[in-house]
Amino acid sequence: MVKWGVISTGTISKAFCDSIRYSKEGELVAVASRSSKNLKHFSNKYGVETYDSYDALLNDASIDAIYIGTPHNSHFDLSLKTLRSGKHLLCEKPMTMNSTEAMILVNESRRLNLFFMEAFMYRCHPLTHKMLEIVKQEFSNQEVLIESSFGFTADVEESHRLKNPELGGGSILDIGCYPLSMVRLIAGNLMENSFSDPLTISASGELSSNNIDLNAKADLEFSPNIKATIKSAINEEYDNSLRISSGDKQIFVKEPWHCGQFQGQKAEIKILENNQEKVIEVTDDVGLFTREIDEASICIKAGKIESSFMPHADSLSNSIWLDKWLNELKVVYPANSINTSSLKSSVFSKPSKDLNTVEIPELDKEISPIVFGCDNQINEVHAFAMFDYYYSKGGKVFDTAFIYNHGLSDKYLGDWINSRNLKDVVVLGKGAHTPDCFPDKIRPQIEESLARGNIDKLDIYCLHRDNLDVPVNEFIDALNECKHDGLIDVLGASNWELERFKSANDYANEQEKVGFKVLSNNFSLARMIEPVWPGCFSCDESYLKYLKDNKIHLFPWSSQARGFFVNQVEFAANEHFANPTDEEEKRVWHDELNLARRNRAIELAKQKNCQPIQIALSYVVNLEISAYPLVGPRNFFELDSCIEATNIELSAEDLRYLEKGN
Repeated sequence: MVKWGVISTGTISKAFCDSIRYSKEGELVAVASRSSKNLKHFSNKYGVETYDSYDALLNDASIDAIYIGTPHNSHFDLSLKTLRSGKHLLCEKPMTMNSTEAMILVNESRRLNLFFMEAFMYRCHPLTHKMLEIVKQEFSNQEVLIESSFGFTADVEESHRLKNPELGGGSILDIGCYPLSMVRLIAGNLMENSFSDPLTISASGELSSNNIDLNAKADLEFSPNIKATIKSAINEEYDNSLRISSGDKQIFVKEPWHCGQFQGQKAEIKILENNQEKVIEVTDDVGLFTREIDEASICIKAGKIESSFMPHADSLSNSIWLDKWLNELKVVYPANSINTSSLKSSVFSKPSKDLNTVEIPELDKEISPIVFGCDNQINEVHAFAMFDYYYSKGGKVFDTAFIYNHGLSDKYLGDWINSRNLKDVVVLGKGAHTPDCFPDKIRPQIEESLARGNIDKLDIYCLHRDNLDVPVNEFIDALNECKHDGLIDVLGASNWELERFKSANDYANEQEKVGFKVLSNNFSLARMIEPVWPGCFSCDESYLKYLKDNKIHLFPWSSQARGFFVNQVEFAANEHFANPTDEEEKRVWHDELNLARRNRAIELAKQKNCQPIQIALSYVVNLEISAYPLVGPRNFFELDSCIEATNIELSAEDLRYLEKGN
């Protein structure tokens, strides 16, 4: 039997404790609460150990797993503590206040090899499984509309958790997560996946005076044939149902997340067609919460870290789309502002040696083998978490640019550096992008970037584009003035042709000025057929030879060819693993030579027990040039993939095979 501890003595925790008595897989051992009155009641009713502090419960060595039933805003901190105490975890929905917190928890579960599940209890119930079976039978390859609602009237004060933004109040987080999770489950079922994410979302709703959503609606499109409408409310009564319709055929389920709820209760699936009604009854002899407890306990005993009924990737994606729904309505919680977030301070340990650092003569700081591109961060909380994680792995170099995210990339990075009081990170900045690629734009843009981030200088600065109408000497002169004034340290260029780059350095040498020591062009195992964007350039063999002969460092972008090497099956479950459009991929990368290189990368990846995209990055890292690829991870899992790639050793024979096939 898995021995369970419960944090909280609220209504949902009471349902858990009532239900575990019928479990054949789990046993209630202890309960923790800050309410002495509630603890006494639970002690008398369930006859278990009680603790007046959560830490005391987590320190109880007899407990295997923890159920968390506290308000939403506490889920992240308590879940992180639970996992780091070495205990398995079942956390009430929504598991966190935002997708960044969810990402951290899933990462900890995987890192520590501990079971973690978000408590959408309906996912474990036979009613859900039967409904999915019927939906697939009745609606495959048809135009389908999925409608789901959950709403009630909460006559409570604004201090109550349902209406208090500090506690994660509002309808979307509290109950809107159910219909969202449900329609994603059904859409996935129809698309031959365990779940699916929408392509678009359009939302409306009513906000309270303290800016929480009293009711909300969202229209979702999963494909041209699969659309959904979801609603939630804490100030309106809805029918709390699920409808799946196609033509004159409809499936209807009343309160599909409650599933009868208790032992012996019946739930119904109605199939309506041509004015005929067919009712399928599902009788539960176990109970809704008991099934969830049994599923979690069975997984724990089997050594699993997630349940197939509610896998990590599904929870992560649901949290991402909850974020988007809330963002559509401009609902902002304290947890989503870095100054009031749990992530104001890093939740990670001191830097490790996952990334080995090296010295280059031009800098008095060490650099890491991959550079963190700062242009994919969705908000400051997400940026801080990603920067912290990269730094905790030994990452040192951050790539930003004047134009990235309308200046927010500069701000996020600078704010993070200052908040962590870091002195050893390397900032690679870029500026003077087209149409501002002129010498007189360099200084004001550098000064603005520095002001945005409140930092003193850029360790490396690259001209973001070239302007063939401007003599190279004018660029070199302007850059040297900025270096002389302490605004920048190492000079570089991005997306410059070889002859222009050489001419600039020749001029610098002749005039005894500082020339380019860094180049940031595209370079990848897949050679760029035509530019991704206008004004972009790659490195060919002659360019690489020049860099090597002149000890110039290459900081290549799109070394993984913007998803060309991604194993689609492996990464399809995670929305953050975004790839470019098929049109872009075909235009930029698809030719006979590149497709052959990709096939060889796939074969070598099988031999090395890794992913083809990791082989692509490892290829650049292992070349006999000073190369430090820029990567743009959207989450920890992408970043881990990149870090692992730096530790893959490729021999000269491997490199030759990838390039030429012999």
